[in-house]
Amino acid sequence: MSTLTINKDLINTTLEYNSFVIPKDAKLLICGIRGAVLQVPNDNDFKASQTLLLSDLNYKNPRCTILLYNLQNAEIAAYPASTVPHIKNISASILKKGMGTNCLMTGFYRDYRKGVHKPQSPTGHAALRQTAPHPIRRSTDDEDYDNDDRIEYVNPFDNIHSGWFQSIDSESYASAGCQVIMGYPACTLPGREKGVGPWAKFQSNIYKSSQQSFAYLLVSARELIQISTNKDPKRRKLKFGSQGDIVKELQEKLAKLHYYEGKPDGDFGERTLKAVLSFQQGVFGKEGADGVVGDLTWEQLS
Repeated sequence: MSTLTINKDLINTTLEYNSFVIPKDAKLLICGIRGAVLQVPNDNDFKASQTLLLSDLNYKNPRCTILLYNLQNAEIAAYPASTVPHIKNISASILKKGMGTNCLMTGFYRDYRKGVHKPQSPTGHAALRQTAPHPIRRSTDDEDYDNDDRIEYVNPFDNIHSGWFQSIDSESYASAGCQVIMGYPACTLPGREKGVGPWAKFQSNIYKSSQQSFAYLLVSARELIQISTNKDPKRRKLKFGSQGDIVKELQEKLAKLHYYEGKPDGDFGERTLKAVLSFQQGVFGKEGADGVVGDLTWEQLS
């Protein structure tokens, strides 16, 4: 099984490559790695690097990792997780035209806040709440997510919370779209007076921090491998959450082709995403429209 070593250099290179900007006052950055599991699942201490094993998504077992990157000392803690919904929820949502379950697109999400997940439920617990609309996919035809699934720009409250599972081999985890971490929370259910497992460690690190707003970088493990092996990329890869002059350049190119409306602002948000998707569908077809501006999209725009 292939391995992936994540350290400060790879995280910083990924941020630069995608033109993601960390808020100036941030002390911790949360990173979701889709399609890679922690080599030692219960070792959740901060270290200079973390080793992950590449693992294909199957929507049945947790096959992802969530990291906490300490920006002050460049150390990283890692927690077994899932960044995709469980297959039972996907199956149920197909009968409802995809509603009730979603898959968060990769990108950079700037504002998760401390708060209670499911405050009206006995399973409710202190977690991180998503505060703003963001791009998600919904499946209406099969039990996975690909480019032919529809994209919505909404806030279905894809929070970061406990996953209610105890190992990376578990066949059940609590996600209909939320980002979930191995372990169990403290809540009002009988016997759940304290949190346990990696979730309890993650939650403790978050809640003891004075930081109020947390940015979340969500990226696929395969993309990290590409970044780590390609030391001289032709162009930056832009996606939801990218910022800066390179995004403004993209918006200007899309505007000249009548895909982007409004004043270029250097922020890859809803309008830019919709413009990119429309452009890609026109030149690559629906199967080639992923909302990510990589080398081929740049070439087609030039």
